[in-house]
Amino acid sequence: MNLQTRWCKFEQLSSLTLQAIWALRQQVFIIEQQSIYADIDGLDPHAWHVLLEQQGQLVGYARLLGDSAFDCYRLQRIVLANEVRGQGLGNRLMAQLIAKAQALNEHCQLRLSAQVHLQHFYQNLGFQSQGSEYDDGGIMHIDMQRALYKE
Repeated sequence: MNLQTRWCKFEQLSSLTLQAIWALRQQVFIIEQQSIYADIDGLDPHAWHVLLEQQGQLVGYARLLGDSAFDCYRLQRIVLANEVRGQGLGNRLMAQLIAKAQALNEHCQLRLSAQVHLQHFYQNLGFQSQGSEYDDGGIMHIDMQRALYKE
């Protein structure tokens, strides 16, 4: 599998790349999961974006958003195209997010809002559940976090 990983700030993303990102997020989060919500939320310009590309096609994506009020990074919009799921790319995407956050601030917290059916996946990566499950766009979620420490 010829997979390329690249990190970009918003201003480095071409219009075609942005279209591919928003199309992938729409396909999975809105169409596939039948969750109607405003995906374009105004936070993309403030985030780091990691792209997984296979033969020039976007197959995975996530954004990393700093939150200075809580000394943490929020991992958001973590998504894989349907055709590449089950191939270990979720672990690869998460490893990229964790490494980038650690490079930016070695002593921060990582936070994410996990779909409940993926809770075990994130627990295996060192995330712990916080609070109770809640409905977000018709899908049950739970907040999770993990501390970062430079090894």
